[in-house]
Amino acid sequence: MNQKVLFYSLYERFWHWIQALGVTLLLLTGFEISYPTQLDVLGFENAVRVHNLVGLFLVVNALLALFYNLAAGLIERYIPSVGDVFPKGLEHASYYIRGIFKGSPHPFDKTPDKRLLPLQKVTYFIVLNLLLPLMVLTGLLKLFVDAYPELIEALGGLTVIGPIHRVGAWLFASFLILHVYMTTTGPTWLANLSAMITGYGHVERADEETPR
Repeated sequence: MNQKVLFYSLYERFWHWIQALGVTLLLLTGFEISYPTQLDVLGFENAVRVHNLVGLFLVVNALLALFYNLAAGLIERYIPSVGDVFPKGLEHASYYIRGIFKGSPHPFDKTPDKRLLPLQKVTYFIVLNLLLPLMVLTGLLKLFVDAYPELIEALGGLTVIGPIHRVGAWLFASFLILHVYMTTTGPTWLANLSAMITGYGHVERADEETPR
């Protein structure tokens, strides 16, 4: 029986959209800072100010999310198991490479308790534990380059830190594009987007009681 249940709390939805807006602003201002001749909307100095403020805000927002998930006992949903990589991850990848284009059923059921499927778990784990810390660290080093010049030089200077930060930004942009595309692969194009707006989505649960 197809049931409509609560997937995302109000706080989770609010956090998601704040984070999405912040990351988008970071990418746009970062592009203007890196390529001022190709994009000149805010002006270089204003773009730097907005970029730094939004970046610091998102760090605080990420820490609040970490606290929320730890306090609510939800942190385990972001930790993939070996099985999520193999064989489930391969099965999940195979579906998106071939199965989805042939009309095959999705190999995994998405429920409020298992909102992150195998590939999502692996991807989020990499983004949250590798890419995000890398961006925060290199961003802070660039922000405080005048305050700690010796430390910056010891790490290779801005000629090393800057390109690493830029590559990380392009990886984040790729993740964002992939994330937006994946929202269209639900039962309908707008099903996943609707769930992140209203909090409610449809799930097939034959034997289990609807979560409250």
